[in-house]
Amino acid sequence: MHTQKARLASLSLGILVVVAATAIAVGSTSAAGRTTPLHGKMRNIANFGGPGCPSATGVCSSFEASGSINGDGIVSVDTFPSADGISKAHTVIHTRKGDLHCHEQAIFDLVGADHAFVDLCLIDGGTGAYDGASGYIQEVGTFDFANNVGELDYYGKLVSG
Repeated sequence: MHTQKARLASLSLGILVVVAATAIAVGSTSAAGRTTPLHGKMRNIANFGGPGCPSATGVCSSFEASGSINGDGIVSVDTFPSADGISKAHTVIHTRKGDLHCHEQAIFDLVGADHAFVDLCLIDGGTGAYDGASGYIQEVGTFDFANNVGELDYYGKLVSG
C-alpha cells in the first residue's frame, strides 16, 4: 500500500510539473507580444515650423507613410545636425489603428548634393493598437534641403504590447 501511495504521489507531482511548465510557456508567449516585420516608404517629407510644430527647435517634418505602416507622420526635431551630421528627434505616425510613437537618431551627409541619411527610430508605444508596442524602424533616404523635399525606405519590426 505504501508503494502504491508513493507511485501516486510521484505521478501527481509529474503531472503538476507538466501543467506548470505549460502554463509558464503559454504565459511567456503571450507576454512577449506578436512580432510583425515592417517595410515600406515615407514620401513627401517636408520641413515646417510654427504653431503646428511641437519641437523645441521649432523645426518639424511631415511625411506620408505607406507599406506596413500607413498614415501621416510628424517628426519633431530635438537637435539640429551637428558638424558630424548627427541629429535627434521623435516621431508620431497617425494611422487608422492608432498613433505610433518612436524616438530616433539620424546621421545626415551634409556635404553631398542629395544629403543621404540613415535613421534608427526606436518604437516606444503609442495609442490604440500601438499601446505598449516596442521595436524599431530603420530608415535610409535623402533630403534635399534647398527644395525642402525628401523620401526614404524603411525596414524594421513591431512587437505588440
